[in-house]
Amino acid sequence: MNGYRVERRAWVARILIVAVALAAGTAATLIGHGPEATAGHRAAGPSVLSVRTDGGHDVLWLVSPADGSATAAGTLPGVAGSAAVAPDGANVAYLPANGKPYIWLGYGTLAPKTISLAPARLKRVGAMTWIGADRLLISASTNGRYYNLRAARLYTVDVKTATVKAFRGLVGAEPSADPVSGKVAYVHFAKLDGGSARNNHAALYRESLKLLSANGGGAGRTLVSAQYRLFAGQRAFSQPQLAPGAKWILTGETGSDVRVTYTLYDTSDIAAPWLSVFAPALQAAAWAPDGGKVAFGGVVASPATLSDACVYVYGVASGALMRTPVGVLSGASAGMITAVAWSNDGRLVVDALDSGVGTAHGHVLVMRDADLSTLMDLGQGHLSVWVP
Repeated sequence: MNGYRVERRAWVARILIVAVALAAGTAATLIGHGPEATAGHRAAGPSVLSVRTDGGHDVLWLVSPADGSATAAGTLPGVAGSAAVAPDGANVAYLPANGKPYIWLGYGTLAPKTISLAPARLKRVGAMTWIGADRLLISASTNGRYYNLRAARLYTVDVKTATVKAFRGLVGAEPSADPVSGKVAYVHFAKLDGGSARNNHAALYRESLKLLSANGGGAGRTLVSAQYRLFAGQRAFSQPQLAPGAKWILTGETGSDVRVTYTLYDTSDIAAPWLSVFAPALQAAAWAPDGGKVAFGGVVASPATLSDACVYVYGVASGALMRTPVGVLSGASAGMITAVAWSNDGRLVVDALDSGVGTAHGHVLVMRDADLSTLMDLGQGHLSVWVP
């Protein structure tokens, strides 16, 4: 697997490699573009909560997926780097893009409030996931200069009381949870040697994908592990995404360049990957609320251009892999997918960057799940999620 030596818990490795050479499909149908903010906007059904950067801080907007009309929904104290929606959809948490030890919580009438992690002596925070209606599980570092992914530890945050506690003393990063089953996936790193500058050898690490019960004990069981010498952005199981029901887990294998190999595992039979898809793109993935489908961003070769941004949807029961037809997303000024999210009624919201750089070049796109060929461009935004 691209230079990684994979150590599996079972003896047999059955690797299903899906060649992404799908037919072009129908032409794109662009059904609208988001207008400027409308003060009286009230959306029926789920709305898109999106972030727009303005003057060094972020402003939250509730945007109608039907016509793009928008209502201001609060102002964050700075620039957000990630977002996570509570299990009931009633709350949204944000982490600062600079990794400082704060959590920003709420939107709309629940005006964003700040929870400081400093009283727990945390200096940098890297990732978070909801494990209950009022509890977050985060990975954070006590190093004040930078977030140390490979030495991060897990902590719980009670958002009602702002109480921060160590989670079983576990060293781990990038937690992902299914609150209904109580399962949590995370990544653990073990440094096996320090490398050698004289021989130009980088440090040797073992990266392991773990699964545990939030209400149980211990560090959980190791699903799969990989051993490699560390160079630049190498990862074996980057940003694990645990499916609702905890039957499936999607991870990314990344390198020093912009690329990702998405790998899908069955958590009850981890002998081999169920699906593996390579894309020269940023990593961006999300599970449908019923756990039956997973969407992820990629790039597909196009006759018109060197490459086109696309979104793949894989149905785990049917085994069907769909993608947006060539040109659908590039026609909406999307050069790279940065995030995807599902609504409860089966729609996808996609964050995409056009040919420019920075959040000012981000577009929010809503598409139907049926054939992935019809979308609405809601205008500027990023870190988009669905809320009631």
